[in-house]
Amino acid sequence: NHFLYSMKIPTFYLCLLLMLIGQSFYAQNEYKPAYIITTEQDTIQGYIQFNVDAELSENISFKKNLTDAAVTSYNPSQVVGFNFENGRTFKRMKVSNNNKIAQDSSFVFAKQLVKGKIDLLVWRKDRNNTKDYFVINNDSKRQARLIKPKKTEIKQDGKTYSRKDTKFKNHLAFVKHDLNLESRSYEKLKFSDNSIRKEVIAFNEESQKEFPLTIYKEPYDYTYTILVGSPFEHEQDELRFRLAVYRNKTFVEKTNQFSFLSGVVYHHYSHSRGWDSEKYNSFNGTSNYIWQMLNIIPVGIHFQTNAQQVIPYGHFGVGAAALMMTDYIIEDNINVGDQKEFVFFPTLNVGVGLKIKVKSNYIVTEITPTMNGVFFNAGYAF
Repeated sequence: NHFLYSMKIPTFYLCLLLMLIGQSFYAQNEYKPAYIITTEQDTIQGYIQFNVDAELSENISFKKNLTDAAVTSYNPSQVVGFNFENGRTFKRMKVSNNNKIAQDSSFVFAKQLVKGKIDLLVWRKDRNNTKDYFVINNDSKRQARLIKPKKTEIKQDGKTYSRKDTKFKNHLAFVKHDLNLESRSYEKLKFSDNSIRKEVIAFNEESQKEFPLTIYKEPYDYTYTILVGSPFEHEQDELRFRLAVYRNKTFVEKTNQFSFLSGVVYHHYSHSRGWDSEKYNSFNGTSNYIWQMLNIIPVGIHFQTNAQQVIPYGHFGVGAAALMMTDYIIEDNINVGDQKEFVFFPTLNVGVGLKIKVKSNYIVTEITPTMNGVFFNAGYAF
């Protein structure tokens, strides 16, 4: 049966996947060495559950010992800050106050990016990296919250113009005691980690003797995925497969939903039918019987959901491919040899799939449309 044969390899992968799902696996709740600072300014050593900045902005899970079954949850009203062993530091920051009593204030945990004459902290509000910044002048004690500029539409003379407010620039200038808002540095200033950090660092470098400058470098992790794929449809005398190796670069403290992707993909097609001289009365030309492609993907984006165990994901990227075709040379309907031909062209690469957590790694399944058919892939990510 042609249909059963064409589905043989994908069915094997599915059976293997179901066996692996049936194994015992768990979500890893990793705790890392850290300490908290209480409202009484006491320091308590222990371990805090690792998470992205947005999750840690509202509350933390704390253990005094890794073996403790009991976990204590702290929110910004209970502690003034906490530090991980690697230098990742969070401080409690005020985000609202109705100017009546202190208890009416709301607080969040914001992560410190720069320490110096001016401290720069970021409050990442959700996993999609929506954020505000806080700047604190440790000399004058001035501080401000920098909020993402909003676009406003202005109608004039029958035309509509859009304009972004510059309040965050004004607030930063206030903390710096800088009245020169027309300077080029403010013109180029953008509401982003890199731009605001660069502005604050440049200011702090002038006061390093009195206020030592410390810059926190946010870490990233590399993960690798190896996939083997087979098309959903192929002939019995054909060999078609796909091998892919991807590398994801993830800034693990910012987000676990998006990462930068690069990779290498190899495609193979061949058949063992030989030249069918009975198919044509007379033929001159070439007939392909081996098709091999190497696809390099230098730039791409990988995105996934927040699920813990079974994680839907997708990716897309652009690349360049080298295709080598081996053809029969046909003269007067007779195979007289073969030749190789090389073709180079740009590629657009997409895929969707599921990652299934097995301890600290993943079993991966993916469906990938290609110029050589739609492939079912299975593999491992680590």
